[in-house]
Amino acid sequence: MKKAALTLLFVLLSNTIYCQERLEIKRIGFSIGIPKKWLSQNNTEVLNNLNNYDFTDKQINNLLISDGSSVSLATYVKYDPKTYPGIIPTIKIRTRENKTTSLEDFLKQVQNSNIEAQKSLDDFRFIENPRIVELSKQKVVKFSVQFVLKNNNKPHIINSTSYYIPKDGYYISINFIEEYGKENNSELFEALIEGISLTNN
Repeated sequence: MKKAALTLLFVLLSNTIYCQERLEIKRIGFSIGIPKKWLSQNNTEVLNNLNNYDFTDKQINNLLISDGSSVSLATYVKYDPKTYPGIIPTIKIRTRENKTTSLEDFLKQVQNSNIEAQKSLDDFRFIENPRIVELSKQKVVKFSVQFVLKNNNKPHIINSTSYYIPKDGYYISINFIEEYGKENNSELFEALIEGISLTNN
């Protein structure tokens, strides 16, 4: 009981320190704190449709999947891409079709998709292999990877931590991305993760 109370206090304090508002998408049962002073690149059309109209589950699925491609809901960047050179710390929230019917099959799908990523990204390696964890009292898949991107022959080591949240017919992906050794936003990212709210909508 005492541990649960301390965890709740940590989440509340962290969200107060790091976040000034929340991205809330009630129709899919998802919300997350928005880091103070980070810049939004949200998909306004999709978010407005999700929040303002009463869609059926089938209509929601059609809105959130697009021929097997991911649908971007929101992106937050720490700096203005027009004025900041190099890799910018980024949070990406997307949806993608999910045809699996069990959490174990979903985990296998995530593992297989990362095998494909290994073929296209330089020096791709797992920091943390895909595994099932609990997030906001729901079972989700988490993994962390590191890979290299080159810009003008200069290598940039990228760290990316992802949470994949399976829903009915689609999943929500949250990616926390930054350049290794440039700056460290892990404390902020952890606070945002702790503050994620999921419901069964």
